Amino acid sequence: LILPHGKLLSEAENRMIELPYALYDSQDMLLREIVKKGSLGVKRGIALLGGIQINTGPATLDYFHPLRFDFMNYRGEVSDEMLPK
Repeated sequence: LILPHGKLLSEAENRMIELPYALYDSQDMLLREIVKKGSLGVKRGIALLGGIQINTGPATLDYFHPLRFDFMNYRGEVSDEMLPK
């Protein structure tokens, strides 16, 4: 899953920053395939929220960096992007 991002990671200025985004892209690709194949069982649509969970030390709060928030119709097509660009 991460192999297509190998060149990008090897050339990145900071690999530890780039790695979560590469992993997210790989997982997002898989999720889109799963939703598209299973979307015929959905009557109206499905909302998908995706992003990167950032875990911090015990003294600070963890947080979530949203990268997508889409509404997909029953055909698995994105009909509304709800996250500002």
